[in-house]
Amino acid sequence: MTASSDPEIPATPDPEIRATPAPATRGRRLAMRFALSFLLGVAIVVGLGAGALYAWGRQYDGRILPGVHTGTTDLSGLTPDEARAAIAQAYAPLAAGSIVISGPSGDVTIPEAAIARGPDVAAILDAALGAGRQGAPLADLIDAPQAALRGVVVPEAVTWDRAKLIAAIDSLAATVDVPAVDASVTVAADGSFLPTASRDGRHVDRAALGAILEPQLTSLDAPDRITASVPVTTVPPTVATEVANRAKAAADRIAVDLVFSIAGDRWTIAGSRVRSMIGFATSGGKITPTVDVPALDPLLKALAKQVNRGASNAAFRLSGNHVVVAAPSHEGRTMNVAATTAAVVAVLQARLLGAAETPLAPVVATTKPAISSTLAEGTVAQMRAISTWKTWFPIGTHNFNGANIWVPAQLINGYVVAPGATFDFWKVVGIPTAAEGFGQGAAIINGHTSRTGAWAGGICSCSTTLFNAALRAGMKMGARANHFYYINRYPLGLDATVWMSGGVKQTMSWTNDTPYPVLIQGLKIRQGSVGWVKFVLWSVPNGRTVKIDAPIVKSYTRATSSTVHTNALRAGYSFQLEWPVDGEQVSRTVSVYQDGKLLRTNTWFSNYAVLNGILQIGTGGPTAPLPGPQ
Repeated sequence: MTASSDPEIPATPDPEIRATPAPATRGRRLAMRFALSFLLGVAIVVGLGAGALYAWGRQYDGRILPGVHTGTTDLSGLTPDEARAAIAQAYAPLAAGSIVISGPSGDVTIPEAAIARGPDVAAILDAALGAGRQGAPLADLIDAPQAALRGVVVPEAVTWDRAKLIAAIDSLAATVDVPAVDASVTVAADGSFLPTASRDGRHVDRAALGAILEPQLTSLDAPDRITASVPVTTVPPTVATEVANRAKAAADRIAVDLVFSIAGDRWTIAGSRVRSMIGFATSGGKITPTVDVPALDPLLKALAKQVNRGASNAAFRLSGNHVVVAAPSHEGRTMNVAATTAAVVAVLQARLLGAAETPLAPVVATTKPAISSTLAEGTVAQMRAISTWKTWFPIGTHNFNGANIWVPAQLINGYVVAPGATFDFWKVVGIPTAAEGFGQGAAIINGHTSRTGAWAGGICSCSTTLFNAALRAGMKMGARANHFYYINRYPLGLDATVWMSGGVKQTMSWTNDTPYPVLIQGLKIRQGSVGWVKFVLWSVPNGRTVKIDAPIVKSYTRATSSTVHTNALRAGYSFQLEWPVDGEQVSRTVSVYQDGKLLRTNTWFSNYAVLNGILQIGTGGPTAPLPGPQ
């Protein structure tokens, strides 16, 4: 074969390759034209349908699509406002029912309208408006007609005002809740302790009641009358009855007598006084009796007045010419109120706990007596009269017939001056009173003698006599003053006046600076119109001797006498109104020796004023007074 110039004939001489016949090519071209025509027709039909669907959907813009229901209520084609009204009307019965709650005090009814029970309009409306609409135009063209054909049921929803339901439950609970009552202990008017019993309370379980009601309120099938029983829990008291009983028993243990004892002495604070101080404190489920500790203070201060005492020296007395022990000594004691209060509180605490209490003693500080029984017993057999002095005086109105001299001597009689102690005249004699036998007597007033112008006048005879007895016993002499003018019944320069005036005192004192007690014996002596006061000092001989020098007199001034005629005195009578007394300055030196060695020397100075004598001569008539005290 030879090659051909036809371009459609391949150059390859492959026997399998043949030329395509012309009729097959034309058939394919016809098929393609038909397919294109068909597709064009379909597109035209679809476009026309979509347009129709679009036009149909546009008429429901802002409305619920056809076929949408909620329950039995048809919402097709309704506007939101129309649908909202239809839903509210359809579900109006939801608010017509009631809730009946049974409690301990009976049934309580809560209208469902009170909690705004009803349809959830907003939720139903939102679901209805969204039925058949997806928000995409093409999808909505398909879904909307399908929703209309098939129908869509929007779920029903019920709502209520939860806050109002809670408020209704709280209001109900307020009528049911009963607080627990704690046991307590009160104090009766008679002081007894009265326990009161505790009582359980009850409390509505609000959360549980809400959990019971909510499912029923949510259900559309709930009956018109929803019922429930109030779930109540028991509230136990914080303080049980047995706690109060135990507290009462503890208080009774505390409220008994407080008995104090020391050295054989006993004092009691009555249990009724203790009971009045008891109260009760409640804390942490316990009741504890309490004691008003400050209220103990006045009681213990009163007790201290009974407990406190000064140290008491052993007492002596004369039996014939011998000194014997009259009474034993006692320690002094002073109660420490604060420390005793602490001891009482400890005892009360022991009673509270039911523990054995220790004996109760006031806490005291003790003071040793200056003359103990041991000292007295050891010295009494050695005691002798170591000094004596006596003074005479005329008994008369100027010394209240001797009483103003003898009474103080009798008050001093038996007084014991302990070693190292000081005798003070006024502290021992005290205030002179008529009850003790004192009266008006003589005194030197404004430089003149007043026969009856001073209370207890004449008492200086007593003080002067004791001064001289103590001086001659070698005692350490203290306060001493001379009289305004010299009285010749007294040792010159060694008199010792005492007086009181306007709160000011002149006393006479001396100190026993020996290691032995000194017993003072005061004696009253009378012989007709003359009296004596005498003091004897009894002690263990102390080895002392006393030297009293003769008086040294200076500035001696002789007194004068004058006569005065007066009609204030009956004629023929005279009266010595003032006796003349010379004025002088006197010093007396006293030296005391101890076992032959000079112990001390004192010089006493006295400045005696001159007193001129006055003799009254009566010139008066027979009715004028007779001579006598002026």
